[in-house]
Amino acid sequence: YGSSNWSNSTTPSRIASRPTITTRSPCSNNAQVEELSSQLMEMRLTVNGLEIERDFYFGKLREIEVLCQDEGEATACIQKILDILYATEDGFAAPEDVED
Repeated sequence: YGSSNWSNSTTPSRIASRPTITTRSPCSNNAQVEELSSQLMEMRLTVNGLEIERDFYFGKLREIEVLCQDEGEATACIQKILDILYATEDGFAAPEDVED
C-alpha cells in the first residue's frame, strides 16, 4: 500500500466522552426564573378568571334547572329546556338523579 505517515506504534488519543455541562451565569438563571414566574402568575390569573366565569354560568343554569323542576307540569317548552340541560357529549357522563 505504499508508505504511510501513520506507524503502527502511534495510536490516536481517546477523549473520554462526558456529557457537556453548560453553566449559565446567575443573571441568566435569574432572568429565566423571573420569566417563568411571570408566565406562572399569568396562567394562575387566567385559571382564576375562567373558574369565576364557569361558576357564574353554572349558577345561572342551576337557577333555570330549579325553575323548570319546580313547575308542577312539564310543558313542551320546559321539557325541551330540561333535555338541553341534561344532554351529554361524548366523554361526559349524565348526572345521577339526587333526591333532596
